[in-house]
Amino acid sequence: MRLLELEFENFKSFKGHVTVPLGPGFTCITGPNGSGKSNITDAILFILGSRSTKLLRARKLKQLIYGFQEGSKKKTGPKACKVSMVFDNRDRFLAIEKDQVTFTKGIRLRGNDTVTYYQLDGVKSSAGEFGALFSRAGLYATGYNIIQQGDVIQTSLMSGIERRRKIEDVAGITAYDNRLKSTRSARNSVEADLTLLNERAKEAKRTLNQLEREKEDAEKLEKIIEEIKENELLLRFRTVLDLEAEIESRRDVVEKYTGELVKLEKEQEKRSTEIKENQKQFEDVENTIAVSGGDKARELQEELDKTRVAHALAERNAEKAREELELLESGRKVLNEDYKESSKDLKGLTQDLDKATKKVKKLESQVSAKVTRLSELEGAAANNSEAVTTQRDELESLRKDAGELEMQKHRLEGEKEQLEIQLTSAEEQIVRSKQWLESVKTDAKEADFQLKDLEVGNESAAKNLDNIKTKHNDVLRTIESHQKRLSELEAKLRNDSMQLASQEAAQRAREEFGGYTKGVKALLQCRDERKLRGIIGTIAELGRVDEKYATALEIAAGARLQSIVTEDDEAAATAIEFLKRNNIGRVRFLPLNKVHSYKPSAHALLVSKKEGALGFAQDLVKFDSRYKDVFGNVFGDTVIMKTLGKAREYLGTSRMVTLEGELLESGGALVGGSAPRIGIHFGTSERDNIDELSNNIRKIETEKLQLSSQLGELLEEAGQLATVRQDLESERAAFQTRVTDYDGRAGEVKKRLDEADDAVKIREGVMEALQGEIIERTGLLETLEKDIEKVAKLIGKSTQNLQAVAGGKTSKVISELQISLDEIREEFSTEQASLASLTAKVDAIKTEVGRLKGELELNQNEQKELQETRKTETSNTKTLEKKLKALRKEEQVKFKELKGLRDQRDELHDLLTDLRTELASKQELRISRKHAMDDLKVEIATREPKLVEAQSRIPEGTKKPQAVPSREKLESGKEILDRNRNRLGNVNMLSLEHYRLEADRFDEIKKHRKQLNEEVRRLDNLEKKISEKKESKFMGVYNSIGESFKTSFKEITGGGEAWLVLENEKSPFEGGVTIKARMPRKKLYPVEALSGGEKSLVSMAFIFAIQGYDPSPFYLLDEPDQNLDGVNTEHIGRAIALQSQFAQFLVVSLHHAALRESDNVIGVFMGDDGVSRLHQIRDVDTFLSSLPVEAEVGA
Repeated sequence: MRLLELEFENFKSFKGHVTVPLGPGFTCITGPNGSGKSNITDAILFILGSRSTKLLRARKLKQLIYGFQEGSKKKTGPKACKVSMVFDNRDRFLAIEKDQVTFTKGIRLRGNDTVTYYQLDGVKSSAGEFGALFSRAGLYATGYNIIQQGDVIQTSLMSGIERRRKIEDVAGITAYDNRLKSTRSARNSVEADLTLLNERAKEAKRTLNQLEREKEDAEKLEKIIEEIKENELLLRFRTVLDLEAEIESRRDVVEKYTGELVKLEKEQEKRSTEIKENQKQFEDVENTIAVSGGDKARELQEELDKTRVAHALAERNAEKAREELELLESGRKVLNEDYKESSKDLKGLTQDLDKATKKVKKLESQVSAKVTRLSELEGAAANNSEAVTTQRDELESLRKDAGELEMQKHRLEGEKEQLEIQLTSAEEQIVRSKQWLESVKTDAKEADFQLKDLEVGNESAAKNLDNIKTKHNDVLRTIESHQKRLSELEAKLRNDSMQLASQEAAQRAREEFGGYTKGVKALLQCRDERKLRGIIGTIAELGRVDEKYATALEIAAGARLQSIVTEDDEAAATAIEFLKRNNIGRVRFLPLNKVHSYKPSAHALLVSKKEGALGFAQDLVKFDSRYKDVFGNVFGDTVIMKTLGKAREYLGTSRMVTLEGELLESGGALVGGSAPRIGIHFGTSERDNIDELSNNIRKIETEKLQLSSQLGELLEEAGQLATVRQDLESERAAFQTRVTDYDGRAGEVKKRLDEADDAVKIREGVMEALQGEIIERTGLLETLEKDIEKVAKLIGKSTQNLQAVAGGKTSKVISELQISLDEIREEFSTEQASLASLTAKVDAIKTEVGRLKGELELNQNEQKELQETRKTETSNTKTLEKKLKALRKEEQVKFKELKGLRDQRDELHDLLTDLRTELASKQELRISRKHAMDDLKVEIATREPKLVEAQSRIPEGTKKPQAVPSREKLESGKEILDRNRNRLGNVNMLSLEHYRLEADRFDEIKKHRKQLNEEVRRLDNLEKKISEKKESKFMGVYNSIGESFKTSFKEITGGGEAWLVLENEKSPFEGGVTIKARMPRKKLYPVEALSGGEKSLVSMAFIFAIQGYDPSPFYLLDEPDQNLDGVNTEHIGRAIALQSQFAQFLVVSLHHAALRESDNVIGVFMGDDGVSRLHQIRDVDTFLSSLPVEAEVGA
């Protein structure tokens, strides 16, 4: 199969109908840049089914139509385009029984949209049919056989995984993937069936278990019914016994309260008398406090404040003197040490100076002797020769000059050394002066800061004094307001306490005799007396209900109204131990940390939404949100219904209670009749009143306590404000004194600061002058050194001349004597320099010793003055301290007297408050006891007919049981029996037959499950075999392509090497395929490190390798040589020409080498009108010769 021709109609830059004839072998398409060559490539991609307009170099399909411009208002122009590919199909490569097949694809404009259509040999077709035919022929828009412009190196740049998938496509192992997919799908299907079968097996097992339980349930039903009848009879006996006990206990309490009333009247009279006596004492103490805290206390306070200020100032002055003495003493010690050390150094240097002086004199005499001898010898020589005399005179002159220069040198060195010592001393003095200056600056800042701080304090004291006056008046007004409010609160507290006592007495009476068991009563009493921790209360106490729901909710809760709620299970365990220890019955506990939330059943939810339903029982009770779970435990999913008629419609589906008290069990039982409210009740409005009164009393007591505390504090504060005012006046005076003191100190410090600053400047000037003189002496010394060196040379020369003139033995003696003289002179010069240095040091040390001695004398004088000051201030401090102690003692006596009176007043106030509270409590208790007695008598009269009715409900002739369990235990047992009966439901007597049939079905399921397990194992083995074949097939193709790749690359590059490498040799499909390449005469590089042209060669070699294994009908290459130089372009052209013997190649190229190697050349050129036109180039050489030399077609 090969491509015969392409036909365009208004496609991109081709206007009208254009036919591109394509011969066999190598067809090259060329033309200048922008002429439309690549539009031929786009046409082939368009018809092969490219899904991206980006690959066609267009943003929208309509842009493929010739002349189309987005947004143009031009109405003329083509409205459609199409492309046709004509194939030679004589080899039936395409699955169509025709020798020639034409594929046509086009688009039409329809408004703003485009419509795509397909035709196969002129007959309407579809994209799916095109795709299927092209797929069987190995033609894809994204296949390896099609390379678009600029994509030639993509094969080199693609990842190893992508390259491996290319080889997989060539190997055709997609079939294996499909088989693996099919096998895995089959296995998943079998596993799904197996899962379903397992579920059926579980269901069958559950059914068997259910049938087995039904068989047992029938035997239990009769026994449960008998136990329910027995429990009902015991409940009737329990009702009779409870009523008898309630009536008897109420009679006992009435008798007890009668005796208490007599006792309470006597106690009230006693407390009234005590209140009158204590009130009188309280008023007397108040008057005494008012007298004792008057003008005398204020005068004492003023004197005490003045003494404190004077004592503080004297103490501060003494302390300041002590600190300065310590500083002076510390300085004196340092000065003394320096003085001793300097004196010692002076003594040592003086001794060294004496020694040096003696040595210099000795050397000087030696020099004089040598000079005399030398003069004698030279004189003797001069008598014999006039020339010798001349030389001798010249030499003597030079020696004289040298001696003077040496003396000047020693003098200058001594002066320089002395100046350097003075400079060192000056530098040390500057450092000390700067330290002193910094110290004085710090003192100045401190004095300035203290002065400002004191001025601010003085202003603050004045402001505080004004504020105190204002505050004192405010406090007096507040005291008056608090006293008035306390009187109001005490009146309201007495009134509310009496009401609360009355209502609580009635409430306690109802609780004591309202049906609570002994155990519950005992635990509630322990709770109130705080003997047991963690007991919150009963369900009846914690819930509030509307009156219209009360009967229904109490019936719904039943005996569980007595259930006690505790903070945790530990508190419940402690309470149980208490009940056991005292043998007072059993109680049901609900610990908050263990009770779980209750979820209603589906049937109950449905019933709660039916007509006539008022909702779940627990939703009609008001309680704290923290008790939600315990109320859920008590009521469960009980639904409250309006009437019995409505409730009967849903009988047997859920537990229900009507507003009149009928109980409908979920098992179908009904409980009803005459059921007046007796026993335990939920809290209603009366309980709310008690709670409200209790809260009000707590609030009043809290406010009263706060006001009393505040009043005491205010009274204390009012007594202190006058003292504070006097304190502030004294403080202000003290501040003024200290401001004046620090103002003087600041002036003194400023003066010291100026002196220190001047001292630093003077010493710095001295140091600069000394540095200048040292520099000057250094310059003079350098000049003298040069002069001495010059004279020494002249002396040496003159000496040689003299010796030469003298000659003979005399010359030799003179020479030896001269050498000896020079050595002694050199030693003499050294000792003179040392003597000058020692003299300078001695002078400097003498100066330093004198300075230190003067500073020591100054320090001692200052210490004497400060010691005198300290002595005076210390004496004043002691005198003022004695006075201060006496005043403080007098103040403490007064304070103790006042404190004792205040304490006595507070004790009397507290006692009066307690007596009044106790009296009010006794009055309230008396009233409440009277009301309680009346209520108890009413309750006795109410319960007596109920007892008669309860006795009548027991059948005649029934023997009274020896022991009757508690009501809670009986009701709990009844609930258990009802649950057991409801749990059984309807007993199925045919369960045996059903059980046998279900067992047979279960065995069949197990057999089928075994078969499916075997099928899963078979499919697992099949998957493993297919995977092994897939890998074997892949490796065969990989090795074949690898060998072809080596050969192709070597041919294209003229001797290069390249090969494929598996990233994961053990598991090829878990890694990719990489390429290694070595160009001729170059090193080995991974393909990523190659140049663009080298990557193009690798890509072409890879394509040829695949073509060798799995040839494509044709290859479309758009400028594969664009990155190559001339030599490699020829290699590629020859390689394509060679491969074109086995497949059809369509190549877009601008290079001469490609054109010369091609079998057919088609030129594409664009005119000035922007329309691309085709030309068949038959004579390539003539065409190329018409181009400029060394120029390519597109140049």
